[in-house]
Amino acid sequence: MKKILLCGALLLSFVSNAQYFVYGFNVVPEDEVEHYIQNEHELFSKAATKAFKKGIINGWAIMRRVNGAKSEPNFYWYIGLDDLSKLENVPSGMGKAIDDVKKESGVPSLIDRALKNHNSYTRFVASYYRPEVITNKNSDGFKYFMHNYALVPDRNSWLNTQIEQYGPFIKKNMNNGKIKQEIWAPATRINPLGNGYKWNVLSVDGYDSLDAVFNNGGQKYPDYSSVDFDAIQKTMPNGWYKQVLWERVMWLDENGNLKMY
Repeated sequence: MKKILLCGALLLSFVSNAQYFVYGFNVVPEDEVEHYIQNEHELFSKAATKAFKKGIINGWAIMRRVNGAKSEPNFYWYIGLDDLSKLENVPSGMGKAIDDVKKESGVPSLIDRALKNHNSYTRFVASYYRPEVITNKNSDGFKYFMHNYALVPDRNSWLNTQIEQYGPFIKKNMNNGKIKQEIWAPATRINPLGNGYKWNVLSVDGYDSLDAVFNNGGQKYPDYSSVDFDAIQKTMPNGWYKQVLWERVMWLDENGNLKMY
């Protein structure tokens, strides 16, 4: 597995703030959502905090889908890593942290009973490489994430073109207030790969309100003439496969403290 991941990563242009992460997409039945969130809050967030403090991970979050088909994932969990070498230690590191939280509770058997269906929710887990994250310098955080998924013929070309063409535009206009957006980042999936999946890259846009998502906070969008959309289109000839809006439920901040909406 490690060799496969390294081969995928070496195709890409490394930047100083490169980061890897893992998404696990879940389908949680509506009548079990409350229990699922409770499990994440009372067990997994505590385990993630332990793993963060030990340097096993450097990010964790739970996101919930806003609208969409009931047949598709309605939650995903995120684990951030600041180095590819840490990826292989995530299962054992998080597993130990979870076991430690169970033992500290004094009722591990009750926790196991509460988690009976929890692992069955996950439908797809994958690892990703994110070379650059652009954040609004005046940002107080974000509440919503728009995921833009695409299947592209050359992941490296797509990634570099996104950063070269769209990156400067979004950075300039987030910071001058013309775009009501808090964060932007392109990423490519490094495992699994192949033709059996409907998308292999994604970009994410973070916002603090639905008004910002759909209406730019009531402001007119700035001039796009500086962006070479023809160059972007060449790297993704079929356009976006789909775009899905997610809402943050709980997450760890940059200091490893739990935050919730």
